[in-house]
Amino acid sequence: MRKFTTLIKESDDPSKYTEVTDEVKSMIEKTIDKSGGEFNQFVESFIKNPEDIKIEGLINDSDVYDFYLKYRNQIDEVLNSVKFYQTAPEEMNVFGLYDFMIKGTQKSVEEFVKMLGEKK
Repeated sequence: MRKFTTLIKESDDPSKYTEVTDEVKSMIEKTIDKSGGEFNQFVESFIKNPEDIKIEGLINDSDVYDFYLKYRNQIDEVLNSVKFYQTAPEEMNVFGLYDFMIKGTQKSVEEFVKMLGEKK
């Protein structure tokens, strides 16, 4: 129990996710370059409505899957810290393992974008 508690507290440190947040920031910048806008405004819009705002490189499920494979340890840590795994897949309207992984990765991206929003 003690190790689990320590893990969650350590995962709350945004500097621990610099590699992945830098990648997400780069993807957001590519999205802005392609479609216009301003970084802080994009981040705010994404945080408010992540289902409707798409980030270049994370639009297709296959891209989300590749992102998961590259950053799976950081993704799992941040999902643990927000208690994502305590929500039943049925509550998220997810009925397959692949869809659960995609949904979890998308949730982690939301958390990483929030970290970027806090940096400004």
